[in-house]
Amino acid sequence: MDNTKSEVLHEAFDKCRDIDLDEAYQLIMNAKSDEEKNFIRSMTDYILQQKQKKVIAENRF
Repeated sequence: MDNTKSEVLHEAFDKCRDIDLDEAYQLIMNAKSDEEKNFIRSMTDYILQQKQKKVIAENRF
């Protein structure tokens, strides 16, 4: 993977961590294909899982 792709992926990851559920829903509704919808759902699920792990680790439930 070249630096450009690597940089793009790192930037995308950082931006995805800040997406809230309402924004993710809008992205899914505006997706251009089923493949894009599935990608957004997968990304959103991953981010939520990471947030859940943090909440559980901090005993904030």
